[in-house]
Amino acid sequence: MEVATSLLLVFLGLAAACIVIGIRLLARITADRPAGPMMQLLGWLLVTFGTGLTALIAALQFTGRLGLAQLWFRAPSFYVAAAMLLGVAAWWFRRRFVHEHAQLIRFGLPVMALAALGVIVLLQRLDGRSAPISARLPTLRSVAPEISFHEAGGAMRKLSDFHGQVVLVNFWATWCAPCRREMPMLSEAQSEFRKDGLVVIYLSLEEPDVLASFLGSNHFDGMQGRLEKADDYYHAGKIYPLSYLISRDGRVAKRWSGRPAENWLRESIREEL
Repeated sequence: MEVATSLLLVFLGLAAACIVIGIRLLARITADRPAGPMMQLLGWLLVTFGTGLTALIAALQFTGRLGLAQLWFRAPSFYVAAAMLLGVAAWWFRRRFVHEHAQLIRFGLPVMALAALGVIVLLQRLDGRSAPISARLPTLRSVAPEISFHEAGGAMRKLSDFHGQVVLVNFWATWCAPCRREMPMLSEAQSEFRKDGLVVIYLSLEEPDVLASFLGSNHFDGMQGRLEKADDYYHAGKIYPLSYLISRDGRVAKRWSGRPAENWLRESIREEL
């Protein structure tokens, strides 16, 4: 799912307004100026809604659920959301609570929230369909580890053979439905940018006869290869599909899991050509 930055900023603006109004309502509640239950309820509802919406947006961006262009380290809106959450946290710990169990509330609720977050992260990591954490981190344009694979004709090739060209390495499997949806788009990119120096390499860990049967009735522009193993950096075989865009000087420019938006893919390739 691709979401526009402008829409995210609108939602964050709504969240910020709720938080500010809620805090101002709660600031009027003191020992000298007690407020009615409706004002307290409204204040806490506004703060909770605004904080929850902000945290949801940040979480979706971190996990890549809003599209690759909105992945946290690429999206300014994520940093806006993070700043808002830090502001709410600072207000929470500095606020004077008018309650007999003030300290328990002040520290207990944040601990419960962190524990819930930990459970969610643990459950996600136990889900075999989850993208590796590295796919959610910036590549820092690190040098791509070497890959050796058997070309469709049987010859042994290496990633370094394509130094000087932009390489898109795609790890896939014949049984992977998301792979079959993504590969035609990668094939189109190969056709469009071949003359500019793009090479798309499709790599599978499956047996030769399985690949031959599938590729006999499915053609994709680019180079097909069979992989026996790869450096742990690539997470080959752990989740499909996984793709790495490698620059002309052999550095990892982008990586992603799943089918990206066509415009984002084309822009990413053009940046490296």
